Amino acid sequence: MNKGFIVVSSRKNNFYIYAINLIESIKDFYPEAHVTLVTEERFIDGREDIADNIILCDDHYRAKLWGMANSPYDITMYIDADMECEHEDIMTVWDNLGDNDMVFHELTEERSRYYSVRHFEVDYIEKGGWFSLCGGVCLYRSSNPLVKEFMNEWYELYDKQQRGNWKPECFTRIDEWDKNLKVFDQTTLWYMTEKMEKYKDLKIGFFHDDIRWNYFTQYQYENLKSIENKPVILRHYSGCLEKDKALV
Repeated sequence: MNKGFIVVSSRKNNFYIYAINLIESIKDFYPEAHVTLVTEERFIDGREDIADNIILCDDHYRAKLWGMANSPYDITMYIDADMECEHEDIMTVWDNLGDNDMVFHELTEERSRYYSVRHFEVDYIEKGGWFSLCGGVCLYRSSNPLVKEFMNEWYELYDKQQRGNWKPECFTRIDEWDKNLKVFDQTTLWYMTEKMEKYKDLKIGFFHDDIRWNYFTQYQYENLKSIENKPVILRHYSGCLEKDKALV
């Protein structure tokens, strides 16, 4: 089976640098890993040679979704560029798929203080709704036609959402939509997995001991650990990097 990693960097040169660092760290622990870098042509400077494959994208705010939809692999592991691999168990990533179509990191109540938003209001759920799927990492069957369609529509709907051309009908509070929900691709992900009938048969699961696979640096504030007390595999620097600061 053709398996590989997807890393996407667009808009800011910093994300290209983070992506190169991530790919190097994956290769340190998993030399046989096949990695595709999705990036803009203007960032190419020779360091991209660490990747096995290059796909050019535009500067869309969520080019990551376009990159996920255009994976060249049968089974794909997507990883946000602002992450770093720290352990050789990265080689076991494929074991997490099982009979699922997609596997995510879970946004849990226990960790909710570290997320930009988890709970939100929708007009027909008395106590509101909540996000449970985190798109920072995603293992998926990219060769499955329905998964391929899902990834394409995730990008297309989010693009309309960001431009103000589409909003799920269940979000009626304009203030919350504009302030908390419109910007997030997780909003689109929630709607597609929870409310779209054509995707109801997709099997969606979570990584085993999932904190190891997307360890936000903020988790260490309360010393959150793996349930099996094992080392971090992928550390996520989201929220703590100066992403607009110039890097070389």
